[in-house]
Amino acid sequence: MDDIIDINTLFGPMPLTSADLPVESLIELMERHSVGTACVLSTLGILLDPGVGNSVTRATCTEYDNLRPVATLNPMGFFGDADALLRLPKEGFCLLRFFPSTQGWPVDFAPFRALLKRLDETRLPSMIEIDTPGQITTLSRELEGHPLPIILDGVDSNTLAEAVTVLRHHNNWYLETSRLLAPGNIKTVVNTLGPERLMFGSRAPAHPIAGVLRTLEYAGLHSDVINAILRANARRVLHLGQHVG
Repeated sequence: MDDIIDINTLFGPMPLTSADLPVESLIELMERHSVGTACVLSTLGILLDPGVGNSVTRATCTEYDNLRPVATLNPMGFFGDADALLRLPKEGFCLLRFFPSTQGWPVDFAPFRALLKRLDETRLPSMIEIDTPGQITTLSRELEGHPLPIILDGVDSNTLAEAVTVLRHHNNWYLETSRLLAPGNIKTVVNTLGPERLMFGSRAPAHPIAGVLRTLEYAGLHSDVINAILRANARRVLHLGQHVG
């Protein structure tokens, strides 16, 4: 069976925890848990400057065949120039990431709407950080009609009902697994939306890969469903190819 695809990993400084997460720690965890491919970003793109972070991410991924670069974007610095955005697919980026809570901007934000319109031209999926109840509902209004895949990052027990309600309306929206750790959460998504709406994400190495894997193992799911969550869905949505890693 093919190795796992993890769509939510990172490396770099984490000032709030006074930690630094070297990419070598991520690689070690991947090897330990049979993760064949990780979609990864530099935290410099979240905390400092997206351009700097994306350059570091791309350079790092050229050193490791099993890493795929993820671009970070911040609408607070978007003034309409889309040249850098349109280069992202050509530079090998497979996914775009937004961090409204971490960066301090609301999801009902005019620059965010303007940025998303230009992103249609990239054909890249977006993953958006979810931190509090109500954000998904607002996103549903803001992104009505957005044609590309949207992945919600950080949905947990407090926001799961909201997420399921919204995903029933948006067939191109998905969830990743990093915080769906409470008993029954993943089974609820599979039973209400189908296994094709979930992708494996761990937030490694800031969080352990093993915790999410154990949650999947004990969720009472058929092996075909687990395979879809761990591998097949990411291949399809992120266009990673049939065999990666």
